[in-house]
Amino acid sequence: MRQAAFLAKAAAAAALASLLAGCAPGRAGHPGDPPVRLTEQVAPSAFVAVVPGTAVSGVAAALSRIVAATARPGEDVEIVRAGTRPRVLVAAQSPHPATVIVPGKPAAPGGGATDYQRARYGSSLERWHGEVAAGKREVTARTDAATSAWASGLGIEAKVSSAAPSGKDPGDLAGECADAVGALVGLEQMAGGSFGTRRVIMAYTADLGGVPPAGELAGADVIVVTSFLPSAAAVSAAQAGLLRAGAAWASVLGPEATNAQLARLVSAGLSQAVPPETVSGAVLFANDSSAMPPGAASVLSPLLSPLRSPGAIAVISGYASTPGSTLTNYRLSYARASAVAGFFEARGIPASSLVIVGHGAGDLVAPGPSPANRRVTVVIEEAPGNAA
Repeated sequence: MRQAAFLAKAAAAAALASLLAGCAPGRAGHPGDPPVRLTEQVAPSAFVAVVPGTAVSGVAAALSRIVAATARPGEDVEIVRAGTRPRVLVAAQSPHPATVIVPGKPAAPGGGATDYQRARYGSSLERWHGEVAAGKREVTARTDAATSAWASGLGIEAKVSSAAPSGKDPGDLAGECADAVGALVGLEQMAGGSFGTRRVIMAYTADLGGVPPAGELAGADVIVVTSFLPSAAAVSAAQAGLLRAGAAWASVLGPEATNAQLARLVSAGLSQAVPPETVSGAVLFANDSSAMPPGAASVLSPLLSPLRSPGAIAVISGYASTPGSTLTNYRLSYARASAVAGFFEARGIPASSLVIVGHGAGDLVAPGPSPANRRVTVVIEEAPGNAA
């Protein structure tokens, strides 16, 4: 009797074990999906900075902080000292995004599953979704840590500060653009031309003279930092030259530009992310005029509050209609954008938070002569990170 009872208990236990095995998704008899590899999908990008042939105070430290603030996975960084024999001071590629592996998705029970089996599957599926979410957070944390460590280890400040002069400095913006383009071409050849529009050139120069050849900049974003405070006419002419040379976007800033401001511009170019926009709407100007039109204050005043937020920056873009010469339209579009910037400055917005760009008669929104093209737009962007 005792032996029969023992055998009966053993048989019941075996049946229960078999039932539970069938209830556990992903186990024998119910295999789940294969393990899941989690990583970030990032597009390659390139940042090329050109520094003067002779050392300039503050440039090395500024570049170090800007690169640290804008570093991203899949980025090639090259810093070149301008000269008749341009010299590469820093050349490095950031690490690829981290990869985390999580278990595969549990298999759903079959059509004849019991309520208990379906409940067990629901619990397993919820746990799996939690593992995936935790894995994604780990990918982000590990990628950010690796990218930050890479940027810190470049030693940009020491390398740029201690580098010897590289021959006679070309001395003007055209020469520095040529050095930058040469570096970009080399990077693209090594990378198989995979940067797309995520190419940023930053040039430090003491001379805005010279015009790069048409098409030379081939869609790169160009940021120029001068060692002096340029006039509006000089900025407008330099921007016009850069845009005619094929720059997708061009900004010319004086020594008052902050590292945080420059970092925002670099980050936007590397990521090509569409910034969160607060657009002023159509602030339209009279023909051949940069005088603020009636009613402009009612359009621009609502932007004052977001512009006073910490880290906010306004990109003010001016445009012109097609009558008139190319250079005249560039200058007129810049003057219109400057008038809007003056409106903000008069109400306490610092100049360092305002980036003025003249587009001439480009980016038409209506037939060329239309008054709709005599406009200024304002886009407010948030800072991508801290850059002291």
